[in-house]
Amino acid sequence: MKKITFLILAVSILTLSGCAVQKIDDAITNYRQVSHQISLGDSKAKVVSILDEAQKDVPIKWRKSSETYIKDDVEVEIYYSRTRRQADGLVTDDEFTPYVFNNSKLVAIGWTSIGGTKSQGQARSITNVHQSTSVIVR
Repeated sequence: MKKITFLILAVSILTLSGCAVQKIDDAITNYRQVSHQISLGDSKAKVVSILDEAQKDVPIKWRKSSETYIKDDVEVEIYYSRTRRQADGLVTDDEFTPYVFNNSKLVAIGWTSIGGTKSQGQARSITNVHQSTSVIVR
């Protein structure tokens, strides 16, 4: 009975994880289809409505929260859109594109204007090397 319960749980987790990955991949595809509609100088309302529609199915835990602060009497807002996915199970900055608004006008797209990414995915080669550690004693 325990084995069946474990098997059902494992299959459920894998299925749900697969759904989340598919939703992220769909959102990335949607982003690529609409990103050309956005230009520097656009209003925050226009840009966010386009990006939110493209990202609507991405689960909350796979998103990056917006940031807001005041600098030199200018309200700076940074909206992050999911534009990539690393298959490492982590949510890192390099999977997002920042949209920077000053007083609700788009002034920058990308990491350069805000100093670059703070975290990056852990790309790994698929090749795995296993060594036997068993010792035969006679």
